[in-house]
Amino acid sequence: MALKTVQDILAFINTYDSFIVTTHTGPDADGIGAEIILAHVMKGLNKKVHVINADPVPARFSFLDPDNLMERWDSNRHFHLPEQGGIIIVDTSDEFNLGCLLDEALPHAQGVYIIDHHEQSPFTHLDGYIDVTAASTTQILIDLVQASGLPVTKALAIPAYAGLVYDTGSFIYSKTTAKTFETALLLVQAGAIPHEIYRDLFESNSISVLLLQKRVLSNLEIVGNGTVAIQVMTKKDLEETGAAYEDAENFINIPLQIKEIEVSILIKQNTEGLIRCSLRSKGKVNVSLLAQQFGGGGHKMAAGFKSTMGLEETRTKVIQKVLTALGMA
Repeated sequence: MALKTVQDILAFINTYDSFIVTTHTGPDADGIGAEIILAHVMKGLNKKVHVINADPVPARFSFLDPDNLMERWDSNRHFHLPEQGGIIIVDTSDEFNLGCLLDEALPHAQGVYIIDHHEQSPFTHLDGYIDVTAASTTQILIDLVQASGLPVTKALAIPAYAGLVYDTGSFIYSKTTAKTFETALLLVQAGAIPHEIYRDLFESNSISVLLLQKRVLSNLEIVGNGTVAIQVMTKKDLEETGAAYEDAENFINIPLQIKEIEVSILIKQNTEGLIRCSLRSKGKVNVSLLAQQFGGGGHKMAAGFKSTMGLEETRTKVIQKVLTALGMA
């Protein structure tokens, strides 16, 4: 994608009268927040907009959508919408993580555009705006709000701040910059209340999450002379603790608290048996490049991919790639 500005996003929005806004499967605070902000911008510009995802909003993020803007794709109800205008994809750098919308919606749209802050995917040919220096996609969308001449209201500040906090690990990840804090200040001044958003994001879990964490950590494995940590969550773990798949999202960060650990790996199986691998690095390994070898992507220090292999094969091959990247294989 050529270097662009937020004015290019506005140019795409001005091309059509009707839009679908969507994000990746397993939507998180940044993806959901970005969708909500973009929907408000479009409504402010007198566009028709539907926010539709392949997956439902996880319960822990439901506070971000008090107006129930989010819909789950239903081919019987939504089949006619794509052909009416454009589709904008947020918080993922290609179209291959959209679930059923990839085949059922995108081919019928008049135009498709990506807005994201992850490393550019080598697998897509879609146009879009990608700013890899942005701490979150919501940060980009707040710039869009201002460029469009619309006010940054409290209704936008809350999901925007949530996306910012979520994707920066509460302002500690490497993409946290002066611009990040400038955006955070703007959002707080607009009505976002930091301790309330932090509570809703990170302090509202159920006991089942604690039980799941106990089980997953009990199988923690350390390899690479103490530099690589591997955790595996199985379908059985979810069934026996009553936890949800997305409840395990933050487990991957726990091993990184240890000085010697350079890379943390979390392999997760959902209740349908599908497997996804998340990767985190302190900087010695570019896990985005590693994930791309398995058809995924992300950031240099945070990435992931869906696996068509079994749990054990996924584990073995990922460990091998990580150890090779560390010069240990």
